[in-house]
Amino acid sequence: MSELPKDNITIKLKRDRPPCSFDKQELRAFLQILQERLDSAADLEITRFEQRQQSPEEFEENKNILRQGYKLRPTITGEDGRDLYGLVEDIFDSPNFPGIVKSVYINSAIHLKANYNFIVRNSVEVFIDFSKPSIFDFQIMPGHRTPNETNFKVQGADATWVNGLFYEMQRFIDDHRSIVPWLHEHSIYDIFVWFFGCPIGFWLCYKTSPFIIEGGGAIQFLRAAIYLYIFLMALVGLRALFHYSRWVFPLSEYRHYRSKIFKHRAFLAAISIGLIVAVIYDLIKATFSS
Repeated sequence: MSELPKDNITIKLKRDRPPCSFDKQELRAFLQILQERLDSAADLEITRFEQRQQSPEEFEENKNILRQGYKLRPTITGEDGRDLYGLVEDIFDSPNFPGIVKSVYINSAIHLKANYNFIVRNSVEVFIDFSKPSIFDFQIMPGHRTPNETNFKVQGADATWVNGLFYEMQRFIDDHRSIVPWLHEHSIYDIFVWFFGCPIGFWLCYKTSPFIIEGGGAIQFLRAAIYLYIFLMALVGLRALFHYSRWVFPLSEYRHYRSKIFKHRAFLAAISIGLIVAVIYDLIKATFSS
């Protein structure tokens, strides 16, 4: 059944790192939209499929193979390492569907290529990376983008189909955006350091200065070292809090009923607001008391 495409031009559209937030039903709805568009791609493929030396029976059978080959067969990977591969309905109705999804991979061209050496005219490839950065992994540079491999790509010979599906995928994902995607961009951490980390470090030095001074002034070097240590620990704490924020608000989020993410978000909000209010209060107090 091998047949090479006769088109001289292939259109490719790709988007990297789109912020998204899905639960199980929303993810299923997204895949169903892709399946509807792939059914139309199968119709386009069949209208261009030539009979050549095939008998009428073989021709009809091969057209049916083409139609079935355009059925989505996603690979769902769970946080526990479990992989599910199959048709969308079978996977999502399976009792083995993972409680926490780590990633979703789709390539609509693989099935026909691997089993029949048939290269399709139009295809879509999607990888959704629901993994989260570790909170205490300081090897990850906070000033860089959060590592995330989420991307989708639409390619084909039919410009209308490619552009239509790409636009529809973008619209669906934009309607299901994660909450604070800007938190995962370049240089956000540097802004936090200058506008929050340094002021909080100076504030902590100010709050602890009465205790340090009570220790005596004979060893000024030791006092200066303690101030420096407190300031640096404030920056380390900010870095850990920043990693925690990226973990609490992931770029690509899978929501599930067992998630405790709202408790973490409330805890993060309490810490952040408490620190900011305390610094502002002491600043106002020092300003009006002088």
